[in-house]
Amino acid sequence: MAHQHGASSDSAPPPSTRTRKPHMRMERRRLLTAALGTAAAAMVPLATASPALAAGWQRVPHRGIRPDDPEGRAPLANPRRGFRYEMSYNAIDLTSPWQNEADHSPDAARTLDLLEREYGPGANLTQLYFYLWDFATSTIPQSALDNIESVFRGLRRKGYAAVLRFVYDDGVRENRRYTVQDIQRHIGQLAPLVARNSDVVAVWQAGFLGAWGEWHGSYYRHETYPDAVTAIMTTLVDALPPGMHTQVRYAEKRDMITNKAILDRVGFHNDYVTLGEGEWDYYVPDNPGWPSYLDVTPTRMVDGEMPWDKGQSADPYAWSTVIPGVPAARRLQTLRFDSLSLVHNATVTVPAWKAAELTERQTADALLPVSDGYFRGRDGRLVARTQFEYLRDHLGYRIEVREARYDLSGARGGRIPVEVDVVNRGFAAPKHPRPARLVLLDADGRTAASADTGADWRDWRPQGRAETGDDHSGPKVTTVRGELAVPSGARGRHRLGLALPDPAFPGKGRAVRCANGSVTWVDGVNVLAEMRLGG
Repeated sequence: MAHQHGASSDSAPPPSTRTRKPHMRMERRRLLTAALGTAAAAMVPLATASPALAAGWQRVPHRGIRPDDPEGRAPLANPRRGFRYEMSYNAIDLTSPWQNEADHSPDAARTLDLLEREYGPGANLTQLYFYLWDFATSTIPQSALDNIESVFRGLRRKGYAAVLRFVYDDGVRENRRYTVQDIQRHIGQLAPLVARNSDVVAVWQAGFLGAWGEWHGSYYRHETYPDAVTAIMTTLVDALPPGMHTQVRYAEKRDMITNKAILDRVGFHNDYVTLGEGEWDYYVPDNPGWPSYLDVTPTRMVDGEMPWDKGQSADPYAWSTVIPGVPAARRLQTLRFDSLSLVHNATVTVPAWKAAELTERQTADALLPVSDGYFRGRDGRLVARTQFEYLRDHLGYRIEVREARYDLSGARGGRIPVEVDVVNRGFAAPKHPRPARLVLLDADGRTAASADTGADWRDWRPQGRAETGDDHSGPKVTTVRGELAVPSGARGRHRLGLALPDPAFPGKGRAVRCANGSVTWVDGVNVLAEMRLGG
């Protein structure tokens, strides 16, 4: 996340990963709205009648993504989940606070191009810091707000979303003497801007307080007073766009919030993921906050990063021991992580993950989810993945269609009943609301009919947590049901699909692609079956 260039001004909680920006390269891939592309998927399976179904119903089974599918080892880039990059701007002029980010451009799209080259493409999130040091005790000028909005536009051009944090103190310049009222005023200024751009904001972290917004070492120590914490967090949660969450770093800080009505929007970010090694990873079973982490993370956004390594930073908190991939996956899955930095520990741990094979047996033995066909070639033989691939593909949600069913006999009455079975093979449930919509496409790919199913995809829960006594037999199958109204005169070839669009930005927001090698992708629609209407 942020970058530490000097000692913290306060010896209280640590700077953790807040060291200098790393300079080594890493591998990873970016969004493609057609992440597997139509060419990457097999033809849509033909429907078959099943004696187990009522007369007239057709069933179309589906499978997951195999490693030898076209693009089968490429990342499936979906919104608000997965690996992330990091970028920082001074709001006053869009320079970076860090000398080794001097090559970062005020044009966020160009900076993301640079990060893709530096760390490898594939992430579709980025930690995004805006430093408000120059305006800590005054009103943010319109010029700075315009600068912030221009960065959001750059993210949109590239198809990225931000893990967003606003900060005053950078650990280099002297700490600013902002009050609770200053923070509340700034939240009020920033809220309309974030709302206008919420299609490119995955989560708005609490930030503001202390060095790098980590809630330690602020001049007036607001982060140590429950009344101050409650006032700030109430203002922030009230400012969040519908469906968006915020995050704090530690359970003890969340527990200080006395306004319990806002807690359903407050998740966590762990800025020192070491699996309990070192002093500053509190997300471990013997920590007093562990029950809170288990309770909160299934339904609230969770982000994390490892420390910088010693090849990236001379900071005393740098970490140069490989963090083992399978135990890391178990911890991230247990605590329902949605995102993880690709930038941190990029010269030690991430290369080790990329070099280490992961097998189907190792994954199952670790009580981790095994996606359909993920470790199997088309011939059914076992294929090893890497630990890096597995983490990349399973952070957050991973929605897989198991089967689609429909009854064309109802079309004569103007309606087609449809059922779709889905499972979530990821580490976490989806945590942002969006509709689950059935779609009928004509031969030219135009929408002929659509119907909201009323299903809440946030209920598509993942497999039980690896480090607890949960049921580990696999994720529950959920059936989505609805009826499509057949347009008058509709005839010929049509396609049935499932769409999971961005509800606030239906025209430009990013839809969710299902993790299936047998499902094609047409303008944000997962195409599940082909049919002929009108005889």
